[in-house]
Amino acid sequence: MIELSLGLAGTAKNTGKTTTTAAVIGELRRRSIPFYLTSIGYDGENLDNITGLPKPKLRVEPGDIIATAETCILNSTAIMTKLAETDIMTPLGRVFVTKVERAGLAVTAGPNKSSEVKRLQALMRQFGPGITIFDGALNRIAPMAETDGFILATGAAKTPDIPRLARETELIAKIAKLPPVPTALELEKHNCVKATLFTPELTVQKSWPTSSLLGARDVEDLLTEDFPEGSCLFVPGIISEAAIERLLILFKHHEKRLFLAFTDPTKLLVTGNERLFEILTERLPELGVFVGVVKAIPMLAVTVNPFYSEYRYETKTYQPAYVDAMRLQLAVQRGIRAPVYNVIKQGAGKLVDVLLTRTHRWEGPETVRF
Repeated sequence: MIELSLGLAGTAKNTGKTTTTAAVIGELRRRSIPFYLTSIGYDGENLDNITGLPKPKLRVEPGDIIATAETCILNSTAIMTKLAETDIMTPLGRVFVTKVERAGLAVTAGPNKSSEVKRLQALMRQFGPGITIFDGALNRIAPMAETDGFILATGAAKTPDIPRLARETELIAKIAKLPPVPTALELEKHNCVKATLFTPELTVQKSWPTSSLLGARDVEDLLTEDFPEGSCLFVPGIISEAAIERLLILFKHHEKRLFLAFTDPTKLLVTGNERLFEILTERLPELGVFVGVVKAIPMLAVTVNPFYSEYRYETKTYQPAYVDAMRLQLAVQRGIRAPVYNVIKQGAGKLVDVLLTRTHRWEGPETVRF
């Protein structure tokens, strides 16, 4: 018996996240592997708000277990029976764990916070072993810090410029692969909630009022400190582009070297800021600022979608358009080590094979049977 907690994040609307999710759960059904499905926040709109083109929803089958908000249960064409009530509230109502009784299309809305994800995971484990899928997006990826890893869904809807898209994906992959800092275990024990400068012995030298570093002044305050070589600046929240740009400028003229640690990669990925990604993974290490995380969240695979919406000036409407699918897949694959798939052309068999290599033995509580 196995289990895996999986995130699935799209880089933008229409990049194939829902298509990837549908392909994965279809392959899991084919192999008779149990799964549990929910969303980070809300997903499943009928139409794209910008283009007016139809958005796919997930087709679910009898026996599927889905956690979703009460309003979504009513708006889905699938018929679901409520199995368990949670204490998680969303703008669309309380989240319930449901079982599909009649096949149809499902709208999903789930937890928005890491603490809610953990509570829902604990509840899902009572239903037995399987793969729990949290369907989300890059700009709400932070709660996926509680998963075992994530799939990134990207495509021409983010930008039809293939070299640019490949470069963006490469930078995301580099953030996802940030290594644990040498003092990761000790930092985790500190349970630090504020941005803090630690000495190499992990004594607190300076702290800031919040968990984030948002301005250039924060960085200048740091460099007025006479910190020892090998100190660690721990930022449990986010860091702004302004702060990171200032750090880059100042360390060009600063001889001491520093570890810059974040709680996990999602705190950076949620910004979607490619310039910030580039500085953190390429520019700062050249200056002796070693960037890492306390907890790694691996990017297990990437899926690519050649579709995008093209604006037609003559009709003032959006029409479906496509970049070269093979060129897109090869360009993205060239820049990263994670496997890249086009699930429309290739199916999800190899993708699920990758996921199964990351599962771990289920040692859950007594299973609730329904």
